[in-house]
Amino acid sequence: MTDNADSWYWERNWNNYRRGSTRVRVRWAGGQAEALIFDEGVPLTAHAFLARLPIEVSVVHVAWSGEMVMSTGGHALGVAEQENRVRLVRVGDLSFDPKFDEITLTYGTAEARLPDGPNVLTVFGQIVEGIEAVAAFGRRTRFEGMQTIIFETLDDN
Repeated sequence: MTDNADSWYWERNWNNYRRGSTRVRVRWAGGQAEALIFDEGVPLTAHAFLARLPIEVSVVHVAWSGEMVMSTGGHALGVAEQENRVRLVRVGDLSFDPKFDEITLTYGTAEARLPDGPNVLTVFGQIVEGIEAVAAFGRRTRFEGMQTIIFETLDDN
């Protein structure tokens, strides 16, 4: 048995994909945040997402999954394969569901679910600056309805 944390089953299977170097701006009326895209750990989905920037996404609050917003229409990234299969998303996770071409943003406690039971998502990025603003935006969306998020490159990328 090794003491190296990277060799632990959990690290190898559930955290290894959380690697990347590209940052994007996540903007909405009255606020913004910055996200790290996992272009090294989730290359297919991450590169497909980055190639389509800027992306304007209309979002609503999810009904079944907790503290998360999801796109209202399909945003086909051209990726049918799930590079990771995450049900218990983390605060700040950016995810894609290739079954429905949906982009999601988690702002609090959430579990990927559909009306008929559990679901899994491909997590391809995470908010690294401004999570408090994202949480306020998510809570506002729950009560005010549909909002718009714009994902765009940072000037220094």
